[in-house]
Amino acid sequence: MTKIASAMAPPISVMEHEHDHAGRLLMELRQLTDDYVVPEWGCGTVRAIYQGLAELESSMHVQLHVHLENNILFPRALQLAAATTL
Repeated sequence: MTKIASAMAPPISVMEHEHDHAGRLLMELRQLTDDYVVPEWGCGTVRAIYQGLAELESSMHVQLHVHLENNILFPRALQLAAATTL
């Protein structure tokens, strides 16, 4: 592994860990909110919060943010860094 790749590996590892942590938190929010189903007693604020949480989860998965970074961007960056010599 080159010096550049060695320097890039720790921050990438941190970001991958953050992605995993965010995924676990979103899963927990989904469970706590009964799949973002607003309770009958839910006021407009509760409805807005549930909708916002559902949109947050959707944006993380539908846009494939985490997948693209973890499985395409990070490996390519490390591969390019490993091939680069200074």
